[in-house]
Amino acid sequence: MPQSQRLKHGAFQIYTGEGKGKSTASMGLMLRALGCGFHVYYLRMMKPRWKTGELALCPTLHPNLTYRNVDQDWILSRSKHIPEHVEAMTKALALEMDALQTVLASGEHDLVIVDEINYCIHRGLIPLERALELAKSRPPQVELVFTGRYAHDDLIAAADVVTEMRKVKHHFDQGITARRGIEF
Repeated sequence: MPQSQRLKHGAFQIYTGEGKGKSTASMGLMLRALGCGFHVYYLRMMKPRWKTGELALCPTLHPNLTYRNVDQDWILSRSKHIPEHVEAMTKALALEMDALQTVLASGEHDLVIVDEINYCIHRGLIPLERALELAKSRPPQVELVFTGRYAHDDLIAAADVVTEMRKVKHHFDQGITARRGIEF
């Protein structure tokens, strides 16, 4: 990519909050960056491996996109109570954090998105210090985005941009389940 199309100044962003749209917003940013010729690394940490719209499309969407899903089965409603699942996910995420450190240090990607990392930190699956080090050590021209509920106050303090999604109303509260193509 020509040097003029690279970011001159990257920021550390966080999308957090109880409302819908954190991952969706990060994908919008991903599309915008790809459309401008940037190289993007997108890692989904806690999303199920269902046949979601993004998993069907993103791995082959664009040559400048590296799109990965943590290869570990995690059942959101149950796994946090099963010690073997917690241990397996903790190990898998430690490896992903090592890989992310390498990706960031290379400077080959203009935008690095780590989807659901905030929730992983909240659940104790990733040490807060490791995530802070990742953010602090990123090259200055790399945009780094963390998504997920429960962003830690120390991460918020370290970030350049923080967006909180707030639920005002959601049809889940009336018993409507997640709809394919809209919520997944």
